[in-house]
Amino acid sequence: MNNKIWENARRHLMTGVSYMIPFVVSGGLLLTIGILIGGGKVIPGMSKTLVDLGVTAFQMMVPIMAGYMAYSMADRPGIAPGIVGGLIANKIGAGFLGGIVAGFIAGWVVNQLKRIPLHPYIAPLKPIIIIPFFGVGIVAGLMLIIGQPISALSKTLEAWLNSMTGANAALLGFIIAAMMAFDMGGPVNKIAFAFSAGMLSQGVYAPMAACWVGIMAPPMGLALATYLAPKKFTEVERKNAIPAAIMGATGITEGAIPYAAADPLRVIPSLVIGSGFGGAVALLLGAQAPVPSGGVFVIPFFIKPLMFVIGFAAAIIVTALITVALKKEVTEEENNFEGLNLE
Repeated sequence: MNNKIWENARRHLMTGVSYMIPFVVSGGLLLTIGILIGGGKVIPGMSKTLVDLGVTAFQMMVPIMAGYMAYSMADRPGIAPGIVGGLIANKIGAGFLGGIVAGFIAGWVVNQLKRIPLHPYIAPLKPIIIIPFFGVGIVAGLMLIIGQPISALSKTLEAWLNSMTGANAALLGFIIAAMMAFDMGGPVNKIAFAFSAGMLSQGVYAPMAACWVGIMAPPMGLALATYLAPKKFTEVERKNAIPAAIMGATGITEGAIPYAAADPLRVIPSLVIGSGFGGAVALLLGAQAPVPSGGVFVIPFFIKPLMFVIGFAAAIIVTALITVALKKEVTEEENNFEGLNLE
């Protein structure tokens, strides 16, 4: 029962995050381009216009996420209460955490309203008037009350993340990148990504830099390992190296799955340690990423992109070296097994 509740909650959250991503991507790119045009500052003209547009897109992230979390739980009647709850979360400073709470509250409230029996003459008004009116009102009222302690927690978390330097920043980078690499697109990966993307709306860009290391390094590190020790990989795995590297470069961690599925006890620890190390290095050097999508093509838009590249390269190299050290040479029987093919 608990597993089902957790799985449903994760599914609702991921639905909200998936609808939120276009706002994060457009906001991050507009904001970064505006700052680049201004030479690192916001100056009147095109620079300020683009930055303002980027900020507006970022401001829509939390309401959209909350609205579509509620949609996942309660279908279309949940959208309006969820979006309004997310807007209130923004207004009172509850941010990403408040948006998550607003989405769950809105979905639950709307589902309860749906169960209220009404006279057949009034029932047609339920989805277009009664649920939106009472749903928005109840969610707004609850968020104004519940949102205050969440706002305090959110501001504390934001201040803590912004203050992270040295060993603390390295630890944060290690944890996020390692989580991203652990299950390559699975629930742990999604949790780390949702947290990092949510921090963007609060102007905290460092977690996303570590997130990017964990997204791209696993398949690229494994591709490098096939060239360093070809005898430790099957012919199919060696052929998969270039597709895996391309997938990694474009931000698709799943390119590492065929290798992990074939030898999980050796490959997964290599990915976790290598990515974690690179994420720690990137954050230790001050890398930040305001853009959550686009692969290697958006690295020029990062803050301290060279520092990110150093951490990213470190993750690839360490992943490859640990993989080579742990894996054994393949047998003829293993080499003849086709396994999973990326081509």
